[in-house]
Amino acid sequence: MPKERTAVGVDIGEHNLYAACPVTMPDWIGAYVIRGDDVCAHLDELRAQTAAHLASGTDRDTIRSAITEHHTAICTKIDDAARTICEYATAYDDPVLVTEDSNHETDLWAWLTDPNAHRGTAWLLPAAHRRLRAVAAEYALEVTTVPESYSSLECHACGVIGERVRSQTVCCTNPNCYVGGVYADCNAAKVLAQRYYPGQRCAYRPTRSGTPDEGHAAPADRHATTDIRHAMLADGGQREHDG
Repeated sequence: MPKERTAVGVDIGEHNLYAACPVTMPDWIGAYVIRGDDVCAHLDELRAQTAAHLASGTDRDTIRSAITEHHTAICTKIDDAARTICEYATAYDDPVLVTEDSNHETDLWAWLTDPNAHRGTAWLLPAAHRRLRAVAAEYALEVTTVPESYSSLECHACGVIGERVRSQTVCCTNPNCYVGGVYADCNAAKVLAQRYYPGQRCAYRPTRSGTPDEGHAAPADRHATTDIRHAMLADGGQREHDG
């Protein structure tokens, strides 16, 4: 009988770009985290710079060149982080990276020009997913997805939906569970790893209906001038698709 593979959950976000935790780890505390502050700051800087260029009537070639330069630098940072995660995963037996089944598409122009665009869902989260897959291929690591619903809130120990008491902390609401406050992103990585195996799905739902897991909200409607967006070289000027 073939040996079972080791699922390594990878939660992708903004505060923490990547949080990884293997299913074999007894608790979430040993999860490996790579902060996303530097990448987020760089994206914010690019957005402000693009707004300034557009307001001043800077020519399109100059704007395109600036975006391409920043885009390359940002992707290099994401690739470096993804390689670190892949190196971490290779320490385990027959690893498989497990991420959320996010359906967001990269649209850098939307983030740069639409005041209602969300930095994560407009570009960073899908870009980090894409880059992780690309880098994992270099390591011959499989990347698969599982349902993301409540992955940050579901207790990794008992499966009960917890409550977010601080921006990065979730508390299990099951009085019979030993888990107290947990770091949401690390907990999510552990839960994603568990969901790789048959029958491992969220057992409970919160009493309030229709409330998405914080940090996993659906992307806002995005509108931008099509001809300008398609003129941009960064991201090919349009939304990218996996595959």
